[in-house]
Amino acid sequence: RTTILRRRKVRRKHTRLVDTMAALSCMASGAVAAAASARAAPVSSRCVASRPVSAHSAGMAMKRSVGLVGAMKGMALSSAMPAKTSTRRGFEVVAMAISEPTEAAVVEKVAADEAVCYLGSVRMSPYKVRRVLDVIRGKSYEECLIMLEFMPYRACEPVLNALFSAASNAKNNLGMNKAKLYVSEVYADGGSTMKRFHPRSQGRPFPIRKRTCSITLKMKERGE
Repeated sequence: RTTILRRRKVRRKHTRLVDTMAALSCMASGAVAAAASARAAPVSSRCVASRPVSAHSAGMAMKRSVGLVGAMKGMALSSAMPAKTSTRRGFEVVAMAISEPTEAAVVEKVAADEAVCYLGSVRMSPYKVRRVLDVIRGKSYEECLIMLEFMPYRACEPVLNALFSAASNAKNNLGMNKAKLYVSEVYADGGSTMKRFHPRSQGRPFPIRKRTCSITLKMKERGE
């Protein structure tokens, strides 16, 4: 029964919509006919209009009909066609980028004179690694090799690997001389922390945080 009632409601709405569209079309055709009769010249003086229509009223009726038809066409087109996006903003951005050099371009030009090595996911706390990085910062490549070889810290091994990689990048990619290289910038950032638990007294879990870090090492060539 509910299905039958729903179908009846849908049919009623459909019939109402069809009636409304038919009435609008009749109004538009009547207005156009009235305007045409007002503009046409009388054939003879004996012809008398049963219902005279002024030019002003005919013009207003024609404007209304044209407005209704235009609105209906606009609704149909807007539902059928996708919305257009304005590209004026994109042209403005491109013009600004071409006319004025940005800071990013300057940074890339400066960074091309230095070799970089990124070492990530090092299973060590960044505080322990920074203790070694503070010693080699600003030192030459040979001095860093000697210091990292004899310092009694476990963090010397990943830092030594990063130093070898940065020196190889400087020689192979940029054509620099290893004898003139020095550590211009080096730092360690904290990474993700793995959380583990260890059993303690009375069955309580004791948290263990296994920290990681990422090392960034940059090298430049000393001037004569």
